[in-house]
Amino acid sequence: MDRLNSANASLWIGIQVRNIESLSHLLYRTRVKINYFFNLLNFLFAISNISCIKNKNIFHLSQKAFSRSILEKRVWKSFWGFLMAAKTFSKVKSKTHSKAKTKAVSVKKAKPKVAFALSKGFIDFKNPLPVVYQPDSEEQKGKQNLIQWIKSNKRALTDDLKEYGAVLFRGFDVSSPQDFEDVIINVDSNLKNNYLGTSPRNQVTQYAFTATELPPAYPIMQHAEMSFLDSPPKKLFFYCKKAPETFGETPITDLRKVLNEVPDFIREKFEKKKVRYSRVYDGPSNRSRFQFWRTKRWDEMFQTKDREKVEEISKKQNFKVEWFGKDSLRLINTTLAIRKHPEFKSLAWHNHSQVFHIDAARKEYWRIFARQKTIRSFLVGITLEILTFIKKITTKKEYLDTHCTYGDGQEISGPELKRIQDAFWNNISLFSWREGDVLIIDNYSVSHGRHPFTGPREIFVAWAD
Repeated sequence: MDRLNSANASLWIGIQVRNIESLSHLLYRTRVKINYFFNLLNFLFAISNISCIKNKNIFHLSQKAFSRSILEKRVWKSFWGFLMAAKTFSKVKSKTHSKAKTKAVSVKKAKPKVAFALSKGFIDFKNPLPVVYQPDSEEQKGKQNLIQWIKSNKRALTDDLKEYGAVLFRGFDVSSPQDFEDVIINVDSNLKNNYLGTSPRNQVTQYAFTATELPPAYPIMQHAEMSFLDSPPKKLFFYCKKAPETFGETPITDLRKVLNEVPDFIREKFEKKKVRYSRVYDGPSNRSRFQFWRTKRWDEMFQTKDREKVEEISKKQNFKVEWFGKDSLRLINTTLAIRKHPEFKSLAWHNHSQVFHIDAARKEYWRIFARQKTIRSFLVGITLEILTFIKKITTKKEYLDTHCTYGDGQEISGPELKRIQDAFWNNISLFSWREGDVLIIDNYSVSHGRHPFTGPREIFVAWAD
């Protein structure tokens, strides 16, 4: 484009002005064409002879057309920012036009200070979750370029998380858990490494953990991370180092939509009564208890074998502590079932009822079987049915590995659980992992889980308060 003469550039821009006007009136009503808009801006900015943009019409492109939604207001704001940058660039170029060629080259070297744009889109336009950012060229794929883009676009990321709830960076050179940590610490510097959840995890860097060490055949029902705490993490981050051979998706769902879809009579009960959780953990000297899946021991979760320290940490988290048996621990606490976002003030379904309920795993698995249709998933479904039945007749509910009720102790019925799971599956977003993927989730707005898989799968997780 550097070789375009002024006349050709003026003609081309004149055509694009009309295209933009047409798009602004006809196509920006849908999100599908937003990528076209941003690509057009990138193309325009690449024109070295941009000083020929003198037509005032381009500075007054139907602003009203961009006021139909919050998204379009942001598009207009981005467009206006581009125009101002173009105008400034034109003045700089006109002043330096008569200078020596070597000096002109030095001006070009200063251009990397201008933040580059990434391609923005969706995996499924019918369900815009997550928002996907990808590099437009090989030069943009580097980890440092991604970090620089994040630093320059904090407001855009916040807006995306507010509107959609999840952002996926795909196609960048993020090749290790440490690279992952280097990237996400620029999204939120308040990363944490204290994990009071139930899933077995291994810490691999200061803040990155393996997502879970549960067997590949076992499902992890969708949930907001540590929603059984009074103060759950605000953001959750996932990184794919190695994608599985088949399946193994991390399903995500907008919890605000779940809240709207849960029947009113169930929502009102949860809102009024809250949720009561009971979790049972083996101790450091008790490793013989048979389990279909292995959960953490309490010394692994609290990072200490000192019972007094365990009780001290539990008190801060409002956990009631009960020691029983040889070396076992039971934690009981009651929390909100519906939460208001600490920053955006939106309401969302935010509890572990669809995870800790005794029937949650077996009911979830038949939905997964209907999608995967494999012999293994059928056999695992049968196994879960048998194990759930055995648990019900051999173990008191309060001493199940995990259990939940309404806050007043009333059991959450099977039909109620089904309606809750329906709300999740009706709004589910599934996509296959690709190596190098970095997924950012607003933990107060979007849930996550794990579907069974085959082959090696290396997914890492981190979180921030």
